[in-house]
Amino acid sequence: MANPMYGQNKADSAIQDGKCSVIVAGDDITLTAAQTGSTVFLNNATATVQLPAAAPGLNYKVILGIETTAGCDILAKAGDAFFGIIRLFCDTADNTGVPQQISHATAIGTVASYDTMDLFSATATIGGMAGDIISMIAVDDTAWHVTADLTTTQNNPGTVAVIVAS
Repeated sequence: MANPMYGQNKADSAIQDGKCSVIVAGDDITLTAAQTGSTVFLNNATATVQLPAAAPGLNYKVILGIETTAGCDILAKAGDAFFGIIRLFCDTADNTGVPQQISHATAIGTVASYDTMDLFSATATIGGMAGDIISMIAVDDTAWHVTADLTTTQNNPGTVAVIVAS
């Protein structure tokens, strides 16, 4: 239906009752720019999520469905990087790690050093347990801003090292 000349719905039928797309990933997944705004429910302990090339406004949320193990990664496209803040909490004690905080300038200065997010629930510096959420939004053609609160099974989390070189 075409939108009316003075109507409130200028997006035609693009608005779907405030719902976002949910992608259930039981294996490795490569996201596309057309899937921007989607929530990925990652239900595989070792899966890899590949993001498309960064472009301003692209955004995704990843919710972990199970505890992650070695090999679970979120990857930026070659030439792109992650920056932002990642906090780490312990699931059994009232302890938190030292957050990883990377500036935009640092990340784009050496993108190859900040192009991967490792997730592993049983380490004191990474984390990634069921229910953890990672939000990413591309702020330009090179960088993804990340916010995440991750959980580890370790009693004494250390300095967070989730964003690393591939």
